[in-house]
Amino acid sequence: MESRVAKATLWYIALLGVGLGACATKQGTGAAIGAGSGAALGAGIGALAGGGQGALLGGAIGAGVGAGSGALIGRYMDKQEEDLKKVKGANIERQGDKLVVRFNSAILFDKNKAELKPKSKTDLGEFADVLKKYPETDLVIEGHTDNTGKKVRNQKLSVLRAEAVIAYLGSSGVGPQRMTGRGFADDHPVADNKNDDGRKQNRRVEVKIEANQKLKQQEQQQTAAPR
Repeated sequence: MESRVAKATLWYIALLGVGLGACATKQGTGAAIGAGSGAALGAGIGALAGGGQGALLGGAIGAGVGAGSGALIGRYMDKQEEDLKKVKGANIERQGDKLVVRFNSAILFDKNKAELKPKSKTDLGEFADVLKKYPETDLVIEGHTDNTGKKVRNQKLSVLRAEAVIAYLGSSGVGPQRMTGRGFADDHPVADNKNDDGRKQNRRVEVKIEANQKLKQQEQQQTAAPR
């Protein structure tokens, strides 16, 4: 555990040094952060909180390789879903052949903070172990807030929280080329922001898990093979 924490600290320092100045002054739906291959492996993960719908930096989720998925991807996701259900603090939702893993922000962070709580690192470590077991998936890590406070502050906070999760997963052995991050502030609520319970649900980090290009190609080849 100590080695994970040390590695996470180094990752996070690298993250803070790469382009966060824009986050405090610019708003936008889907302000993106992410990790790509090549230079990102040494320099950490960049942040971009610019305008536009879901702008990405170093995204792992690229153009799809075709329409729907089939039995191969379905079975792969079935097994991963079962393992993810064992991770403490994680709420798992299945959306076809995609998985959405939600962590309530209160579990991961103190109020208005972007530094992971020490206890949350145990849960994220277990989460990372499952992700490493299923390497043929890409991950989009999203930070979300409620609607209290100033929009620009919430935008920055949502980006920083997504970055913190990416940093810890990376320090725990999840390939950075698999991960892309976004900060959405309060743009995508899952509950009513008019009451405390709804706002609590909206303060969250979501990890969306999808088959990567290699697995999609294998699915296509399997489907196209003569029988």
